[in-house]
Amino acid sequence: PMQIRRIALLVLGSSFAVGSWGCATLTDQNTMFHDTQKRYTRLMRFTDFDRAGSFVAADARDAFNDRTDALRDIHFTDYAVQAIDNDKTSATVTVEYTGYRSSSPIVITFSEKQHWELADNTWTVRPTLEEHAP
Repeated sequence: PMQIRRIALLVLGSSFAVGSWGCATLTDQNTMFHDTQKRYTRLMRFTDFDRAGSFVAADARDAFNDRTDALRDIHFTDYAVQAIDNDKTSATVTVEYTGYRSSSPIVITFSEKQHWELADNTWTVRPTLEEHAP
C-alpha cells in the first residue's frame, strides 16, 4: 500500500510537471513575441532601420531596405499600436507612426502592418509600411 501511494504520487507529480512545462512554454513564446515586437517597433520609431532590419524575415529584407532607404529623412515623433491579433505561431500588428520629414515641417502619418511568424524559436516580421496623405 505505501509503495502504491509513492508510485501514484510520483506519476501525479510527473504529470503536473509536464503540464506546467507546456503552459510555461506557451507563456514564454507569448512574452518573447511581445518583447520582440516592442523592440522592433521602438527601433522603427527612432528610425534605426538598420537594426530594425535584423527582425525582418530574410526573404523580405531587400524590400524592407529599399522602403526604409527612401525614408532616411523621416523623424518619427510618436507611435501607437492600433491592433494585435496573436496566436501561437503568428501574429499581425497594426502600428501608426507620426512624424515629419527633415525637408518639410508638415506632420505625416505612416501605417505599418507587421506580419509576424515564429519559426525555430525566433519571431520574424514581414512589414508593410505606407504613408498617409497629409
